[in-house]
Amino acid sequence: TTEDFAMTGALPADQQSMALCHDRIQAMVYTVGHPNPSVGKAIGLCDAVIVSVGGAEIDRLVAENPYYAYTQIPAGIYPGNDEPVWTFGVKATVVTSASTDDETVYNVVKAVFGDLDRFRRAHPAFGNLNAEAMVTDGLSAPLHDGATRYFKEQGLM
Repeated sequence: TTEDFAMTGALPADQQSMALCHDRIQAMVYTVGHPNPSVGKAIGLCDAVIVSVGGAEIDRLVAENPYYAYTQIPAGIYPGNDEPVWTFGVKATVVTSASTDDETVYNVVKAVFGDLDRFRRAHPAFGNLNAEAMVTDGLSAPLHDGATRYFKEQGLM
């Protein structure tokens, strides 16, 4: 909790890296897809490093909250980031209304999963996507019936 720290605060994302560089803060926690310009700025301007996060507390946090998942920031995505960094976070989720018709959702899921290699190349944050993990890891909402139908047809469920 915040009581574990001498001082905590909240800064807008665009101010965090400069606060770190100017010693106004000693660490920042930022849930974001990588690569990210603000994280790159902190690393490039003030020799910051990304640290791995793990241990019993993180294991419990991920186990108790289905919207969290283990992940890694790939090696080489930032200068000096020569090894993958293990951490946790939220997964990006495509969300729709439960009233969206099943066929529309089925076709959207089919379009993404049907050409997953192309989707992975669209942005570095998508590079490590794994179809099987995408069906179960870090879900922040129930699966729509249209998505479930596609996943079952493909043997992913």
